[in-house]
Amino acid sequence: MNISLAILFITISSVFGAFSTLYFKLGAAQKINLKNKKLGSAIILAGFSFIFYIYALKQAPLTVVYLTGSVSYIWVIILAKTILKERLNYLKLIGIGLIITGVVIMNLVL
Repeated sequence: MNISLAILFITISSVFGAFSTLYFKLGAAQKINLKNKKLGSAIILAGFSFIFYIYALKQAPLTVVYLTGSVSYIWVIILAKTILKERLNYLKLIGIGLIITGVVIMNLVL
C-alpha cells in the first residue's frame, strides 16, 4: 500500500467531486433534460472523481481514503464562495478547521 499515492488520488478525486457538485448546482437552475450541458458536465466530472477514488482505495485502507476525502467539503465551500458568491460565516470556517484537524489527526495515527 502507498498512502502518499492514495492521498494524491483522493485529493484529485475531491477536486473533481467539488466541481461536479458545482455543476450539478448550476445545472439544476436550468431545465433538467439531456440537453443541459452543465448537468452533463457534472456527471462526467463525477465519473472522473469516482475513478480516482477507486484508485485511492487500491492504495490505502478505507478509513484513510474516506476520511481524507472529506476535504471535498472544503473545496465545495471555496467554490460556492468564489463562483456562486455564497456567504462564508464563522460556522463554516470552524467546520473547515475541524475537517482539516480531523484529517491531520487521522493521518498521524498511521
